[in-house]
Amino acid sequence: MATEGVTKEQIQFPIGDRIDNPAFTGEAYLKPLIVPDTVFNFPQTNVVTFGPGAHSSWHRHGGMVVLVTDGVGLYQEEGKPAQILRRGDVLQIPAGVRHWHGATPNSRFAHLAAGTNGRSSESRRARSDGRVVTDEDEVNPDRPAVVWTDEMLSKEEYEQLPKE
Repeated sequence: MATEGVTKEQIQFPIGDRIDNPAFTGEAYLKPLIVPDTVFNFPQTNVVTFGPGAHSSWHRHGGMVVLVTDGVGLYQEEGKPAQILRRGDVLQIPAGVRHWHGATPNSRFAHLAAGTNGRSSESRRARSDGRVVTDEDEVNPDRPAVVWTDEMLSKEEYEQLPKE
């Protein structure tokens, strides 16, 4: 499969270690950049990198700001259509909002994630409900996931997605 966008070597930040967790599908990596301390009081900040087609399961956590650094990705909150994310996009995810995110099928996707609600590790820790985003989601309206519809993307926007 040919991929558009960036290679692992072109990702702006180090990709870190492969995530070995059933809450992720495909090739995903995590690199802690900033660890909370009592000197600077800056929130935990990580680089999360997804290989083409890789994504998280549905999950929720404390508030988070996501800054997209590379590639093309998708983000979806429960009950809402998926959003396409590109380099330079910023997401503000409120605490407790059920969502998933990851790379489009033909692009890598990387972002910085900074926790915003409190300094405890528990407030930042992701809590997956164990349900993986699957093809079944595409046909079950009670389980929204990536479904390419006109309300999500126009035909022109769809045509501009990275393709093989």
